[in-house]
Amino acid sequence: MENSFLKSKWSIFIVTSMANLGVSFAINSLNLALPLIREEFGVTQSDVSWLALVYSLLPSCMLLLFGRLADICGYRRQYLFGFAFFTVVSMLAPLLSFNLPTLVVFRALQGIGYSILISITQATIFKTFPENERGKALGINSVFVSVGFAAGPTIGGVLLNFFTWHSIFYFCAVFSALGLVGTFLAMEDDTTEKESRPKMDSVGGLFFMVFIGALSVGINFVDDWGMSWKIGTLFAISAAGLLSFIIREKHVEHPLLPLYIFKNRTFTLANCTCLLSYLTQQLTTYLYPFFLADVMMMSAYHSGLIMLTAPVTMMIFSPVGGGISDKKGTKFPAVLGLALIIMSCLGTAFFHQGQSIFYVVVILILMGAGNGLSVSAINSAILGSVDTSMSGAASGTLATMRNIGNTMGIAIGSVMLTMRQAHYGTLELSHIGVYLKAQRDIFLFGALAAALAICLILFIHDKKEKQKVTLAASQC
Repeated sequence: MENSFLKSKWSIFIVTSMANLGVSFAINSLNLALPLIREEFGVTQSDVSWLALVYSLLPSCMLLLFGRLADICGYRRQYLFGFAFFTVVSMLAPLLSFNLPTLVVFRALQGIGYSILISITQATIFKTFPENERGKALGINSVFVSVGFAAGPTIGGVLLNFFTWHSIFYFCAVFSALGLVGTFLAMEDDTTEKESRPKMDSVGGLFFMVFIGALSVGINFVDDWGMSWKIGTLFAISAAGLLSFIIREKHVEHPLLPLYIFKNRTFTLANCTCLLSYLTQQLTTYLYPFFLADVMMMSAYHSGLIMLTAPVTMMIFSPVGGGISDKKGTKFPAVLGLALIIMSCLGTAFFHQGQSIFYVVVILILMGAGNGLSVSAINSAILGSVDTSMSGAASGTLATMRNIGNTMGIAIGSVMLTMRQAHYGTLELSHIGVYLKAQRDIFLFGALAAALAICLILFIHDKKEKQKVTLAASQC
């Protein structure tokens, strides 16, 4: 009985959940330590912000690469290497980082470990569970990402209260080591014979990294640099990388991401919907702390408790959305979820200075429920629209779109906040009045983005009518 559980789908589910939880925890847990690290190394706030940037930048560049690598070389091998790599890096970072540049390098290496693991968790779930359980399993699995995000500041704060910032890295190492043990016990060897493996398109991967890397840096710094020659150069490099990637993938024998996959309406439109959904979600994550602190005059502690409402609600509704998608298809839970997101954006758009906390919590519940219902259904649609031989590449593409959506959400929120505050600053309004007007415009934009996502969802093939893309299609 014990041995059968160790090799069951649920034991594999636990491994993927540990990967999601561990790397997501590492994103937010270090943020509270940034002021301490700044003081210890005697650097500026801008310098120390690179610790947050590199952890999100590198995964955006490498998720597709590692997703495809798992399709070629095997999932178990990649989990073993990913957990081992993340464990070693997390142990060495506090031991060897005597200055900020060294710590940034280790944080970047942590980001690579993040890419290795998170690129294939959803593909693993999809390949492991039967069709009638996939949506629900994907929904429950995504809960652990939310738990990691939510637990990061809480557990990080507790660790910093009793220990130094080094303890956060050690905590990550212990958790990753448990994932390594779980992989050894739970996952069967799925390595294919070397002679039968398709070759890895490393050159195509390099072009894709240039495309996404330059785009992500440009989006991140557009608020600081404005539309200067620096931003123009980055966007030009990104465009050149994309063009080179497309040309390469059209002519190489074993492409990193076969371009014919985008002829699949479900795959393409669901990925675009994923980007728009996370963009809108990130507007809330980025702007709500400003509203709670500057308008509601709440402390950081109480603001954090209020902000927990959305991820906790998402945890509850993600399995519900996945379960509905298993029975009813993608469109119903996705459209319902996105409609709730629109309601949340419209509700936030008309916040005022004396807003009741109860109303704010209700709006956050709508946002969390909307994300929970829609995200798991959209993810299931993306992974279900391709053949299982391309699951890793599809999972990597999905994760890339999620990261780009998050990056764009922060960038758009920041740029619009600056521009709209400058616009309303010319009127006879108080400082808070100017901010609320700017926040209104940003969340109206968020509602528009979610409405566009609904339009895209309505055009996808639902479960009963979808057509899967297979590798054989490229020969047709």
